Amino acid sequence: MEGKNRSVPPDVENDTPDSGKRNETQALRDACYGNFFAVTDLLYRSRGDAISLRTEPEQETVHFRASPDIAFPLRDIESLEKNTADQYVMTTRFMGLSGSSSPLPGYYLDEMAWVQAQEGGSTTADFLNLFTHRYTQFLYHIWRKYRWYISFRNGGTDKISQRIYALIGLGNPRVRERLDICHSRLLAYAGILSGPGRSPAMICDLIAHCFDLHDVRLENWQFRRVAIPPDQQTRLGRCEPDAEGKMQGKSVLGVNFVLGSRVPDYSGKFMLCISNLSLPRYMAFLPDGEEYLALTTFVAFLLRDQFAWELRLSLVPEQIGGMRLGDKRSSQLGRTSFIGKPPREPFVTIRVRG
Repeated sequence: MEGKNRSVPPDVENDTPDSGKRNETQALRDACYGNFFAVTDLLYRSRGDAISLRTEPEQETVHFRASPDIAFPLRDIESLEKNTADQYVMTTRFMGLSGSSSPLPGYYLDEMAWVQAQEGGSTTADFLNLFTHRYTQFLYHIWRKYRWYISFRNGGTDKISQRIYALIGLGNPRVRERLDICHSRLLAYAGILSGPGRSPAMICDLIAHCFDLHDVRLENWQFRRVAIPPDQQTRLGRCEPDAEGKMQGKSVLGVNFVLGSRVPDYSGKFMLCISNLSLPRYMAFLPDGEEYLALTTFVAFLLRDQFAWELRLSLVPEQIGGMRLGDKRSSQLGRTSFIGKPPREPFVTIRVRG
């Protein structure tokens, strides 16, 4: 890399153990200019250690100390380094029993600052740091407790997310496993999912968000014919007791007289429409596709009352062409087979629940 009359720039030199150590030391120095809470959280995340107040001192990720300096503090962290046990040692400028923020009398603070400056250490300050470490830990845990976005872990594996799962009916891990979606996406909707109602807009938004769809709508008041159980069908000459116990005929005009074995209904069925799908996504939502079961299970989870419903899948017109024999993707009867190019947006309607 070195030219004829110039040396290699330091940023392109080969890495060595010494250079890696220097880089780490410089990174720790730069971290001193950051926010105390953010830097502490980053140190815990870098080690992947469980954050607990019950950890033994020799297993702590970070040890907190208070600076005995009585000068005006310019930042939260005075120094950050590693000790021989590979633990981080953070010297802070706030909430200490020594230094400018200490509640102790001034002559104690002056003596500790003088000993620190002359001898490089103070046994009194070291003793007080036993208490400083503990309540600085308390401060960090208090800050972290009420900030869910800090304690959140991918997949919603943290304790707060697990409790929110319980609010929306997913507290049991086995129940969550049945929903083949990214469960953590539901955490943002915990407020509305914990309520009793399910609006069409909410169902569409959840499906679009969890399945990465752009055009989802719900058409309610769909017509259907509901089968009447044989024991409830009209029978001439038969009687049954009413609410008051009086016998009433089963074929009284205007009361319980129904012709046939089915009755028309508009209040128990809806249609879920997913439009502008590419051909691969369209195939995935068909009954033999890899996302069909996940979608139908998710809709069943969302519905408080299990209504009858149909699924309508619509393709982008440019995604479909004529039928080609031997091509599975374009020759499925009733799904992807078209003679020539369809004149309008092609779709298929699937009856999911009768």
